Amino acid sequence: MRDTSDRRSPGGGLGDLAAAEWTKLRTLRSTWTLLALGSGLTVLVSLLFCALIGPEFRDADPERQRALDPVGLSFTGLQFGQVPLVVLAVLAVGGEYGTGMIRTSLAAVPRRGRLLTARLAVLGTTGLLWGLLTGAVALTAGSAVLGAPVPLHTDAVRALAGAGVYAGLLSVLAAALTFVVRRSLTALGVLLPLLFVVSGALAATPHLRPLARLLPDRAGLRLMQVHQDPGDLSPATGGAVLLLWTLLTAACSWHALRRQEC
Repeated sequence: MRDTSDRRSPGGGLGDLAAAEWTKLRTLRSTWTLLALGSGLTVLVSLLFCALIGPEFRDADPERQRALDPVGLSFTGLQFGQVPLVVLAVLAVGGEYGTGMIRTSLAAVPRRGRLLTARLAVLGTTGLLWGLLTGAVALTAGSAVLGAPVPLHTDAVRALAGAGVYAGLLSVLAAALTFVVRRSLTALGVLLPLLFVVSGALAATPHLRPLARLLPDRAGLRLMQVHQDPGDLSPATGGAVLLLWTLLTAACSWHALRRQEC
């Protein structure tokens, strides 16, 4: 019988495409540099915050200690460490548009949805693993600096898993947006102000604070918080909001990629 597998799966299967995407990503020196930089920033900033709060935490009664949220404090640095991760996801897509290599990729994989799925899956998995490993170091070191017990309870495990989910979804969102705008600088020009300017400005304005809670970064960071103030999103709701942002951006990237003449 004649083999028709190539016609059924032009460009290879999804697993083969993911393996190829991972090979491209891991062979770039900038990948490991950015991941290491992100981990270093996360841990160092978390340790700084924990060191500043440490004396107050150790002198506080148990109820006050719970309100200070030692688990959440240990993940404070992720707000800064996420920047190299976002840059990595953007460059992994925008770099091909800048060099014209996207034409080669699309010629090799005519089914654009498969290429998009493989690229987003690899970047999301990379972000997930990075978040889990970096989060484990930050949580352990931050708790030690605070003088808190070893974080082995359910809330700490859930927050650690949340760090991985947050980093994975944020990577997918950043990469998907880059597929839409096709330029690294444009994508970074949207994402970095959103993460550091718009989000913080809205959160600092009382009547706009409810809107800030619905932005992808603010909502996603709730995955790593244990203490909940009145009006805060729950970790599950915050994760759902971030997931919705990610899915909408991924859908836009699929639509944009189908219409692009690269």
